[in-house]
Amino acid sequence: MEHENTEDITFKLLANPTKLKKKTLVDDYDEDDDLLLKLKKRYPGMLFFKSDKEEIIIKIETLLTEITIANIIDNLIAEIEYEHLL
Repeated sequence: MEHENTEDITFKLLANPTKLKKKTLVDDYDEDDDLLLKLKKRYPGMLFFKSDKEEIIIKIETLLTEITIANIIDNLIAEIEYEHLL
């Protein structure tokens, strides 16, 4: 029975050899790739490659961390000022 399954898969691959390749391409695609594609669509004049993905992600993370810290500090200052007004 196992021999029949192997022949069946082999026959399917001979009939459509690109079927397995499509699955592997989908498996290699992740959220970071999706972000990179969105950035390319948003900024069509910018030239960056998939090899730049890690550096871009790190810089975005750093920027978001800085913004988060600034917002937390601003919120704390606003709360302290509000408490002093009461």
